[in-house]
Amino acid sequence: MENQEGTQQPHLVLAHELFLLTHHDVQDIEKVRLKEEVLTAIKSDDMVPLYETLVAESLLEKDQGLLDSMRAKNEDELKNLDEKIADAEENLGESEVREAHLAKSLFYIRIGDKDKALEQLKVTEGKTVAVGQRMDLVFYTLQLGFFYMDFDLISKSIDKAKNLFEEGGDWERKNRLKVYEGLFCLSARNFKKAADLFLDSISTFTTYELFPYDTFIFYTVLTSIISLDRVSLKQKVVDAPEILTVIGKIPHLSEFLNSLYDCQYKSFFSAFAGLTEQIKLDRYLHPHFRYYMREVRTVVYSQFLESYKSVTIEAMAKAFGVTVEFIDLELSRFIAAGKLHCKIDKVAGVLETNRPDAKNALYQATIKQGDFLLNRIQKLSRLGVINPCMPELPPLIMNTNIQEKLSTQFRPWQRSFQFWVRAADIYTGYKVFQLRVSLVKDEEKQEAMWEGQHELAAEKIYAMCSDLGGFFLKVAQIIGKPDLAPAAWVRRLVTLYDRAPATPFDAVKLVLEKELGRSIEDIFERFDVEPLGSASIAQVHRARLKGDKSDVVVKVQHPGVQDLMMTDIHNLQAFALYMQKTDIKFDLFSVTKEMEKQIGYEFDFTREANAMERIRQFLYKNNKTSPVLVPRVLKDMVSRRAFVMEYMDGIPILNLGDEIAKRGINPGGKIAAAAKQNILKSLTLAYGQMILKSGFFHADPHPGNILICKDYGQVKDLPDKLRLGYANLVLAIADGDPIRAAESYRELGIDTLSKCENEMQELFRLAQTMFDTKLPPGVAMLQPFSEDSSIKKISVETFPEELYSVLRTVHLLRGLSVGLGINYSCAEQWRPIAEQALYLAGRLKELCCTLSFSNCINAKLSQILSFQIQISRPSVADEVSSGDYFEGSDLAIHELSFTSPYMAPVATMF
Repeated sequence: MENQEGTQQPHLVLAHELFLLTHHDVQDIEKVRLKEEVLTAIKSDDMVPLYETLVAESLLEKDQGLLDSMRAKNEDELKNLDEKIADAEENLGESEVREAHLAKSLFYIRIGDKDKALEQLKVTEGKTVAVGQRMDLVFYTLQLGFFYMDFDLISKSIDKAKNLFEEGGDWERKNRLKVYEGLFCLSARNFKKAADLFLDSISTFTTYELFPYDTFIFYTVLTSIISLDRVSLKQKVVDAPEILTVIGKIPHLSEFLNSLYDCQYKSFFSAFAGLTEQIKLDRYLHPHFRYYMREVRTVVYSQFLESYKSVTIEAMAKAFGVTVEFIDLELSRFIAAGKLHCKIDKVAGVLETNRPDAKNALYQATIKQGDFLLNRIQKLSRLGVINPCMPELPPLIMNTNIQEKLSTQFRPWQRSFQFWVRAADIYTGYKVFQLRVSLVKDEEKQEAMWEGQHELAAEKIYAMCSDLGGFFLKVAQIIGKPDLAPAAWVRRLVTLYDRAPATPFDAVKLVLEKELGRSIEDIFERFDVEPLGSASIAQVHRARLKGDKSDVVVKVQHPGVQDLMMTDIHNLQAFALYMQKTDIKFDLFSVTKEMEKQIGYEFDFTREANAMERIRQFLYKNNKTSPVLVPRVLKDMVSRRAFVMEYMDGIPILNLGDEIAKRGINPGGKIAAAAKQNILKSLTLAYGQMILKSGFFHADPHPGNILICKDYGQVKDLPDKLRLGYANLVLAIADGDPIRAAESYRELGIDTLSKCENEMQELFRLAQTMFDTKLPPGVAMLQPFSEDSSIKKISVETFPEELYSVLRTVHLLRGLSVGLGINYSCAEQWRPIAEQALYLAGRLKELCCTLSFSNCINAKLSQILSFQIQISRPSVADEVSSGDYFEGSDLAIHELSFTSPYMAPVATMF
């Protein structure tokens, strides 16, 4: 039963051969060969139950001598297995007992006895403690399910596997499960979900037991073509390096994909005809053959018609290389089924498109949902009328029920209404003020007027984010940065980084006890009712486990917050569409779509805990001394909505100046400046390594997450293509190379439209603005609304969603550097890391320099805060240079550690 890595599970190969053996399109001579192979496989594994089934179905001829021989072998092997189980239970330990039972399970799987195999797997599971080993048993069950195409067994096993991952599970098994689930979705005709799961697994594919990698790419391309929009298909499939390396080996597939994207419809139909045989003879796709053929034709016809208001039938037939009669018959069927939005003028021989009005779609949906809501309210209001046929209910109970139902129905609408009223007020306030200030000629008076407007707007933005909470606290983190927002905004919004409204303790207790499966009193010796801090998604409490001497931090998700945040982000997406059409020529909608995806991940704390462990291992492997600390997660106390980790003491990075002053050091002196510089270097070094070397990084380094942190949910696994493209852009920025920057933009899939003469220089300035922590020369603060802004001169028409996390991370790091008073370039620091990444990928012939953590940062400053500094000569401390301070014999740093009372930066930062 065990198979080597890189080879398909033999029983699944046999299942495919049995499928072909019963397929009416397979030639008789081929079926003779298949029978021989099936019989050989049955003999090699002594598969008595399967042999008897095939004989009963007249697929094989009965050979009584062979049957008796296989039965005797099975009885002998089963007897030996039972003896080993008895010996293990009597003389050996628990692990040996489990292995003996597992061997018996694999025996039943090997011979094809489904019922006994499932029964024995349950027995083995009862002897298994480790989550990983229990997951392996689920994978064996799934393989059985796919062999027999038992969809009920597969579905239940996948649900079981997901529940096991809530108890803890490694990334490798989780990625394998994605492929299993994707294959199940493919078999169940859920092509959209199958495509998403397959695309997520391309770079991590190890599930060779199901099918070879070529077959995996075949399924990925087929499902993606009918599931993804044109832009996503280009980014995720057409240009995907993993797909490009394999697709040429699969007949017709490359032409099928590329001709569709390049609108070469004759070639597409030719390749499509070549693929039909492969689809028809595929065990998982065969039941959906006709459906898939229809969906592909719908996609290609829709793509062709998208470009035309009207087009002749003859022109379309010519484009596809078919007859007019064929196109007429094809389109009439699809139009009647509602698959195509067009009509045929048979007399004029013209096709007229009548696509739905996308601009009014949201309005129409709102009206429809509004009518539905009003009808529900009317029905609920009738509950208040006393019916003489009904027993009288207490009025208070009736009113309370109505109030709760109305509140549930109205809450998203009320929230959306509040956002749009407040956002419109802030936006129109600025627009009207722009007209007023343009009438004033005195520049000093203009500055004073702007300051007053910013103060007024800051109060409104603060009130909106504070009152609504949820996602708007994250909005405050994004816009409340000193390099981007006016000082009045920063002063007001920075207080929201770590001050979200706390959930009452009773609600926290209910969530925690449900997630951990025990009462708080049974788990903790002490549990602080008051939270250490509260953020948009969760809050954290300090506690101590029973029988332990050190404190821990308990992170608990706010109840009901996910639905509210999704409502918020959908409102923001609508606002982003408006803004990118009017004021900011940047693909804001793609950015908000990536935000929606990333924030969705934050609600799974098991993913967060796994991310912490992955980054911890990466940072410690790549540095003699890790630039940041990663708190330890208690693996047996992790669930989807709560988990426990070690407590680390520290202070918020925004309080760094006050902490330095408490130590008797001048916050504006050279010693403080050197400390801040090295804090920033440690932080950005860790990020450079994560983004450019690993591609897996924490994507939320706002000030509330440095030192004092509760949030590690926003992590990003960057595809190699974007990772290397960004590495190329880092070199361009570090070297001041506009040509290379423009090439990197194209490589990353960032499409721009120039509105100025010096396009190359403005594009480079935009690259600095977007992807470096150092502000461009002469810029003290970014002003995206300014007419002199690069975004006004260079419109960003398309921005890859997956690159948003890098953009956000760099901007948050810039906000920290500006907040610390340091105009610092991460591109210059990351240059050696970028070179190394490109060199290892074969894109650089030689390295210009090498990266050494000890060369980047003084070893004594490899970890930053809570620090104690002893100064032998305080009177001259501020006069000593940073080099003298760090290396002088009479000025010594005793301990520097970069930590957090909740989780700690990035991986401790955060």
